[in-house]
Amino acid sequence: MRRLFLKLVRRRNLHRDLEAEMEFHREMASVHGNAVPLGRISSLKEQSADLWRFAFLENLWRDIVYGVRGLRKNPALVFGAAVSLTLGIGANLALFSLAVEFLLSEPSVRDAHSVMSLRLGGNSNASHQVFEFLQASGIFADLVGDEPESFVNWNDGSETRPIFATFVTKNYFTSLGIPIAYGRGIEPRDSDEVVVFDYRFWRKNFNGDPDLIGRAINLEGKAYIVVGVLPASFRSLQGFGYSPDVYVPRYLDDTTLQMYARLKPGMTRDQTLPALRAVAARIDSVFPAPYKYTANISVRPLTTIEGMIDDPQGLTIGLFFALLLVVAGLVLLIACINVASLLLARASARRREIAVRLSLGAGRGRLLQQLLVESLLLCILGTGGGLILARAITASLERLQLPIPIPIHLRIDLDWRAAIYAAILTVAATVACGLLPAWQATKESIAPSLVRDRKMRLRRALVTGQVALSLVVLASGFLFLRNLFRASQISPGFDLRHTIRARVNLPAREYKEFKQVDSYARRGVRELEAMPGVDSAAAAFILPFNDNIMFVSAIKFPNAAEQQFVRYHWNVVTPDYFRAMGIPLLKGRSFLATDREGAKVVIVNRAFAESYLGGREPIGCIFTQGGFGGKMGVPLRIVGVVEGTKNETLGEGDLPQMYQPISQIENGDRRKLEFVVRSAIPPLEQLGAVRETLRRVEPNAGLEVSTLYSSIGFAILPSQVGAVLMGAIGLLGLVLASVGLYGIMAYSIARRTQEIGIRMALGAGRSAISKMVLGDAARLVLTGSAIGLAIAWFATQPLARFLVPGLKPGDPLGFVVVIAVLAATGLVASWGPLRRALSIDPASSLRYE
Repeated sequence: MRRLFLKLVRRRNLHRDLEAEMEFHREMASVHGNAVPLGRISSLKEQSADLWRFAFLENLWRDIVYGVRGLRKNPALVFGAAVSLTLGIGANLALFSLAVEFLLSEPSVRDAHSVMSLRLGGNSNASHQVFEFLQASGIFADLVGDEPESFVNWNDGSETRPIFATFVTKNYFTSLGIPIAYGRGIEPRDSDEVVVFDYRFWRKNFNGDPDLIGRAINLEGKAYIVVGVLPASFRSLQGFGYSPDVYVPRYLDDTTLQMYARLKPGMTRDQTLPALRAVAARIDSVFPAPYKYTANISVRPLTTIEGMIDDPQGLTIGLFFALLLVVAGLVLLIACINVASLLLARASARRREIAVRLSLGAGRGRLLQQLLVESLLLCILGTGGGLILARAITASLERLQLPIPIPIHLRIDLDWRAAIYAAILTVAATVACGLLPAWQATKESIAPSLVRDRKMRLRRALVTGQVALSLVVLASGFLFLRNLFRASQISPGFDLRHTIRARVNLPAREYKEFKQVDSYARRGVRELEAMPGVDSAAAAFILPFNDNIMFVSAIKFPNAAEQQFVRYHWNVVTPDYFRAMGIPLLKGRSFLATDREGAKVVIVNRAFAESYLGGREPIGCIFTQGGFGGKMGVPLRIVGVVEGTKNETLGEGDLPQMYQPISQIENGDRRKLEFVVRSAIPPLEQLGAVRETLRRVEPNAGLEVSTLYSSIGFAILPSQVGAVLMGAIGLLGLVLASVGLYGIMAYSIARRTQEIGIRMALGAGRSAISKMVLGDAARLVLTGSAIGLAIAWFATQPLARFLVPGLKPGDPLGFVVVIAVLAATGLVASWGPLRRALSIDPASSLRYE
């Protein structure tokens, strides 16, 4: 330890002591008549000094200093390399940070790794009775529940509108340890009339006023006390950027809750599962249901890759981001090839320096280290620029408002994971950029013309690889652009162009019973139909792409031996719903006002009839549907068959659907209604009139009115995201490849200046020179395209799961277009070098060196 300290802080003393010792040996040798050669003394000094020097670190520091000095003399090289690497590394870092935010971000709770999402019987939600039973079992340290996708009506003093709310149990904030920026969270001792604001909602609607804490706002026609505001960086348990406007305590008898449990200290989720199954078995005996709570039990973590894999939605998004990162990695490789070409050109200019150093005894390993250090400096500079670019991109994404019916606010951080990823990219880019040029430079021989020819072939090979990689990237991007176009052309099964949609959230105090909701729906439809220019109007529980209710139940036909289990989309509508939506009626009739009395009737779509009726005639067919405890409900009679509609995505197949008339629904808490208005007047001109009409029917209802077309943004969002991200990456790859092609063509023209001058002196015309230059570029593009085509054919196959039906990754049209784009890019990149070649003066070129 003492010697290490001396090496670090007493370097001058060690040199002085060494010099004194060497002087002593020289004097002793002189006394005995032996002269020591000066070279021998220097060698002995170096050998002695090596014992207390940090040779590797000192050499590394010298290489860094030498590299900085050398790069300062080549600003064009530094600028070109920095721009290429900034674009490549910045795109990768931005996509990586976006993927981490969507898939691996931790919810803002205390000890997030101990919080699990529970499923009983395969369901993510459970009744409050089941929640209380499980809470009383004591197998978890804490159990909380929420109902995330809900609405409350907020009156801001001028109008009432629905805002997104998450209804939570009163122990939600305290048990989870949710941080609060201002005020406090909801506590078990609070009344039901308290609220916690999301930070963005608070900033947007209340100008970030901290004095709002303790004051009342109007929710659902009642005064709610604001007790707290969440931090700007808060992430909800649902993940994926979901950020409701407010959190409200609500605990109604018919509320279903998503359940989250905190494991006891020292317990793992695998150890908890047997106890949870035992409790679920007791729940089955106390609360009988059509399904078994003991079936398909899961305890899923919220913060790990394992939790993401357990979630089908998370897995799909994860695979999509994995493909994005692979494509972005190809773009970075294209950028590295650009830098490698620049370094090869620089090595050609330094061949004399390298040859001299080799002849003086410098080892190839030592030279290789120095050249790699220069590449590392360029990559560090590119990484710094990439971090700035990634921060700018992610900041823009955070401000982006997605065209979807739920509030998504991204909070993207360049955290320690991004720092590690940036370090990995820096090392990988250093190897990709510098290893081949450094290795080639250390193999310099005394035949520089042969070396230049070899380096020229190497640079051409690198550019050919760039073109091949660009074709793969462009093919992926163009595939998603075509996917977006196809998705926008798919018919959802209803009319989008002539229909207005109004979402209404009824006040809870005035609409406690479902018959009141039914009465309001009939009054609203009647008033809307009386408006000028309105062809038809209807109300429904849900509209496609804005909500979804999927039922799994048993049905049984008369005289059938066994019941069968069915899965279908379910909706409740007023009589003119199919006419207002433009959904074709294939058989039978629509609902009537007289269906209020008598037998229960339903309308099904074609897929339901074909899948579940077993060849029976649909019209008049009667079946019973499974009820609680395995009991079959009242008979249902099919009175009509309609064409199917898309419900969640435009790419989905024909799925079974069932509709029931709103007049025959007897109970339920369904205060959210959707009105649809089919108008002969352009919908945009009718929005104000529809809003005023419904406001007169119920002034206290939360109301949002829009065209039906603008409300289906969620349906094409995956195609839009894929097209934007893949298209941007593809364009970036094309730009970088065109820069590389321009560089090789300019270098080729400069290298062949004498040859071109001689050709022109011998009578070669401008067309012959143009043919020679463009032919050279064409060979590079065609060779790279052929290689890239073979790679892209296989590389794009994993994209098939993200495409709409009918579009295949290997579609020849996409490859033809991409090759045409690359050919046009090659022509543009060759234009500058071609003009330079045509301007060469034969007399001057003969003196060119």
